[in-house]
Amino acid sequence: MAVFDRHYDMPAEISGFAGPMVLLTRPTGLRWQVRHISLRPATPYEKRQLLALARLHRTRLKGL
Repeated sequence: MAVFDRHYDMPAEISGFAGPMVLLTRPTGLRWQVRHISLRPATPYEKRQLLALARLHRTRLKGL
């Protein structure tokens, strides 16, 4: 599920839960934990940002 972390001002995907913390991941591999209170559902624009970031990251990994 795509969410927006208000503390870090970044959209991310929920990758799991650890007690009261939510584990978040970005397409680049960045991972962090936050409390659920700082999250809100991602807007359609923020979801597109995540998709674009994933495409860019794949392209850079290919070396193009």
